[in-house]
Amino acid sequence: MKQVDERLLEVNSDEQSVRHDSYYRQGFWRTGDLWSSVCESAARHPQKVALIEESRSLTFEQMVGLSSRVAAGMQGHGVRAGDLVLIQARNSIDAALSMLACACLGAVMAPIPPMFSAAQIAAICGNANARMLIALGEPKEITRAMEGVQLAGTATTLVVPDDYATSSPACTWSQLVAGDAQWSHSPVDAEALALLVYSSGTTGTPKGVMHSANTLRFAIEQRAKAQHVGTEDVCLVAAQFGFVGSAVFGLLACAVLGVTTVLMRSWNGDDALALIARHRITYGLLMPTHVHDLLHSPLLGDVDVSSFRHCAMSGLSRAQRLAVRERLCPLPFAAYGMSECLGLASSRPQDSLRSQLESDGVPLPGNEVRIVDAQGADMAVGDVGEILVRGPCCFLGYYGNPSLTSKCLDREGWLRTGDLGRLTADGEIAYVAREKDVIRRGGVNIYPGDTEAILVGHPRIEHVALVGYPDQRLGERACACVITHDKLEISLEELCDWLQTRGVARYSWPERVAVFDQFPRSASLKVQKTVLAQWLRERSQ
Repeated sequence: MKQVDERLLEVNSDEQSVRHDSYYRQGFWRTGDLWSSVCESAARHPQKVALIEESRSLTFEQMVGLSSRVAAGMQGHGVRAGDLVLIQARNSIDAALSMLACACLGAVMAPIPPMFSAAQIAAICGNANARMLIALGEPKEITRAMEGVQLAGTATTLVVPDDYATSSPACTWSQLVAGDAQWSHSPVDAEALALLVYSSGTTGTPKGVMHSANTLRFAIEQRAKAQHVGTEDVCLVAAQFGFVGSAVFGLLACAVLGVTTVLMRSWNGDDALALIARHRITYGLLMPTHVHDLLHSPLLGDVDVSSFRHCAMSGLSRAQRLAVRERLCPLPFAAYGMSECLGLASSRPQDSLRSQLESDGVPLPGNEVRIVDAQGADMAVGDVGEILVRGPCCFLGYYGNPSLTSKCLDREGWLRTGDLGRLTADGEIAYVAREKDVIRRGGVNIYPGDTEAILVGHPRIEHVALVGYPDQRLGERACACVITHDKLEISLEELCDWLQTRGVARYSWPERVAVFDQFPRSASLKVQKTVLAQWLRERSQ
């Protein structure tokens, strides 16, 4: 019998059941749970190396066995199927074992980025009513986790590393995995809640995004097919733990796809290049910060990165995509998605160069995309509007927040992403901007990404973010917030001359420039434009 969470009832419907049945018929979903997929993958090559963390490694057989032991330890400390387990960690073998143990036990895994504050962790503990919190980060991060549990006042068992000294009651990692007992898995419904991913919560309480084994597995497998990731690949996990880049397309993908995976506990561009050379890494997922650091590393020309033949990337300009292709990786695949719709779209090897440089790929099989105006009407090809998505990759809703779920997910299954984009004549998605980041100047919309993509090509600009600031007459004007390579000032005239020579429409030029040493960033390394906008507002009064 299917497990139906009362939090999902707001979006359930007969139409949804018909759609879900079609996902099974087309092979996008299947009845086996996540642990069954992990065991099937491990059985195909038990002695192959699964995980590498510095000098430590595990085979797939060892990974499954140890995960089962961790699951038995969880059960011995009161965790049952359906309970929520928070995992605050860095990318590590033990973090991966903790996640897989949840799948083995039938518990819900909830990875948390290590930099979350005690207040954020307290909010998550309360929202999830967490049965256990496994804290495997650095000492100061573990301390915040303990403070968060105390603030929440929940009956949450805390697990800490063996060498973490504390006077508070806590279970150590060794105590959790003590003994040789392995948990005997009982299958769970593939549509049941399996993973909670929490947003960074920079503007409020973090939101728990719910996914099932089916939505996770679809995203992992279909994206791998599109980007030609196979069992012969060696994958690099560089994205921060707790976000989908590491949790879904890194640690879980390793277990589901059967690929050898190298884990970076902390990001460093020089270290990443050394790992690529040492382990002959062939694939990885790169965010803009990663790309910048790799391309600017003094080691790039000295180490052998010829094995790095394909990668996934997000949020890069045309110029940056070209630079990756020419200097780092011959097949960089643009992709579009978010925590709520994992693996929505990706470019493919057979796509034209224009498509790979100027779009974010085509929807993966089974996924649907609409571009709509403010009234919800479909827009013509090439016109910019809000991106709506639907398909086997879409989330189940926000945990414990049916009102927010109903605002974002309608009864026909369409998710309002809050992103603006366009569809090309070939059905490709081209992301333009977050709706909230659009600058509305005198009745004309300025889409920051278009101007940023040109400005970042300026030889003196290292990073740029186009941000709106208030204007009494026009409503808003655009300011170019920049970080220069030489850390010196750059004039507005110099920027506008650059834009003019490249044919950029005058209305989208910045009318102010502000130079920064660094940008405020979220836990997922995204530039916090809301913070920049507040800084500008305070200086515009």
